[in-house]
Amino acid sequence: MTPATSQDRAAHSELRRSFGWRTAAAAGGLLSTLVLTVIAYRALDARDAAAFFAILAALSIGPLMGRLGLGPNVIRLMAAEGHPVRRRAIASSHLGATALLSTVSAPVVAVIATWSLRGQAHYVAVLTLAATAIVAESVRLTLSDVFAATGRVRASVATTHHVRSMLVLPLVGMVAFAVPAPTLLEVTGVYTVVACLQLGVALAGARSHLTLARGGVPLRGAIGAGAKLFTLDLTAFLALSGTVWLAAIVFAPGAAAQYSAAATLALQVTVLESLAALAVTPPAARMWAAGARDEVVRTLSAVATLSTAVTATVVVVLAVAGPTLLALAYGDSLRAAGPLLVIMAAGGLAKTALGVNVTLLIVSGHIAEAARTAVAVLAVTVPAAVVAAVWGGPFALAVVSALSVTAIAVAQWWCTRTTVGTAAGARMWPWEAWQIVKTSR
Repeated sequence: MTPATSQDRAAHSELRRSFGWRTAAAAGGLLSTLVLTVIAYRALDARDAAAFFAILAALSIGPLMGRLGLGPNVIRLMAAEGHPVRRRAIASSHLGATALLSTVSAPVVAVIATWSLRGQAHYVAVLTLAATAIVAESVRLTLSDVFAATGRVRASVATTHHVRSMLVLPLVGMVAFAVPAPTLLEVTGVYTVVACLQLGVALAGARSHLTLARGGVPLRGAIGAGAKLFTLDLTAFLALSGTVWLAAIVFAPGAAAQYSAAATLALQVTVLESLAALAVTPPAARMWAAGARDEVVRTLSAVATLSTAVTATVVVVLAVAGPTLLALAYGDSLRAAGPLLVIMAAGGLAKTALGVNVTLLIVSGHIAEAARTAVAVLAVTVPAAVVAAVWGGPFALAVVSALSVTAIAVAQWWCTRTTVGTAAGARMWPWEAWQIVKTSR
């Protein structure tokens, strides 16, 4: 067996293990998130419920800003570095950069997320707890990427937000039933405590991957490289999750809560694409560096095909029974959000079909081109979303959000074709894709 073939087999094995564990964690996390949104929508008043969804969005964008693209960057660099000492230095420099950036950015993100609560008695406390949770989430997710880069699949999965959601659910449920009139303060407190405890466990498990010695990527260099990758995360966030913030600011509390619930649920529909990207990136980077470039494109296309098949099935179910399911889970007040959910979920089809091209751009070293494409899309979609929210209302904002998600996926696909010379996508039968993911050469 040649070294290249051996490395290719190892990469396939890691991909299968990672995808399997992440799928299981995502299933549990998705169910937990759905139940959490039901509890929050039913237990909290309209203002607190809308703010809860805004904080959920903050727990997505906060780590993106706090990590500034450092997660994909640390995976890319560690996967290409063979020396253990330098790998530890790379991990440590990126973790330090994350801690610094998140400490600065988290309060800003928390202020935006809790803006609708200003003037309320628990505003400052919720703001402080949200900022603390964002910092803990940011550092822990970078540790998750370090685990992924070193092949510790189960440790990487255990430090994801999916597991955090599963840990939070029973505690929030206890609060909802034990407290006569629960507020957002108690719910946010639970999130913060769990996030901090999960971070502590992750730090203890990552000691062998970290060092205080110099020699890694300098702090400025790590941040500079990550900044380009951050634009990719920011674009994806603003297209869907970011509209939750916009809704909380522009719409009345009741309408904001309805829209935010629909947007949050629509985001869960595309969770397979996100976990697939996390599972594929480390082995894909090693396979690309080893010269197995056609195999990388083939594997990414297989993953995209499977993700799209699942997403399309969910969208069809939502189109047929979405309003009824929402009414059963959340109450009749959310039945009207059914069309919003279907529109935004359908917009995610392009993301699952073509989103793997972002991974291809990263592992092939075309980060600058991907970043420029993301900025160009942002320049159009953000003003369009603001106009839709202010003058069109929730339905118009949902349409613009879905179109934005589609535009991002298509633009990155086109960027990949023109820069790499090829592109990946959902272009095979699902059973063929399953065989590719399941077996190695």
